[in-house]
Amino acid sequence: MMIMRVTSMNNYDLDILLAESKSQGYRFIQKLIDEYESGDNQFNKQGESLYVAIIDGTVVGVGGLNIDPYLGRVDIGRVRHLYVRQDYRCHKVGTNLLEAIIEGAKKHFYIITLYTDNPAADQLYTKNGFEKTDQIYKASHVMTLLHE
Repeated sequence: MMIMRVTSMNNYDLDILLAESKSQGYRFIQKLIDEYESGDNQFNKQGESLYVAIIDGTVVGVGGLNIDPYLGRVDIGRVRHLYVRQDYRCHKVGTNLLEAIIEGAKKHFYIITLYTDNPAADQLYTKNGFEKTDQIYKASHVMTLLHE
C-alpha cells in the first residue's frame, strides 16, 4: 500500500470510490470531486493536504485536511472526505490515511476536528486518538496536537 499526497486529482481515478460511496448513500466523494474541479476546495491553502491510498495501482481510499471552514481560525484543521472502499476496510487503509493526515496537520494546526455519525468511522477515529466532543461547532471528534 502506498499513501500518496495528491498534487492534482487529475492524476488519480476515483470512479470506483465514487460509485461505491454513492451506492452506500454517501455524497461526500462527489462533493470532493465537484469542489476540487470548481476550485472551491483544492486542499491548497496553508497546511491543507489531500491523500490517496493505492494498492496494486488502484485508488482504494482518499482523505484530506482543510482549515476548519466552520471555526474561522487558521490554526484549527478538519479531516475531510475520508473514505475507504468496502473491500479494503479492516486492512489499515483508513488508519494509514489518517496517520498521514495527522502527521501533516502537526506542522500547521493545534487542533483537528471532524464530523461523523457513522459508528465504524467513530471507531476508527477514537482508535487513532480522537476524542468525541459536543463542544465544538459542527464537530463530533477532536484531537489536540503536540508540536515538536
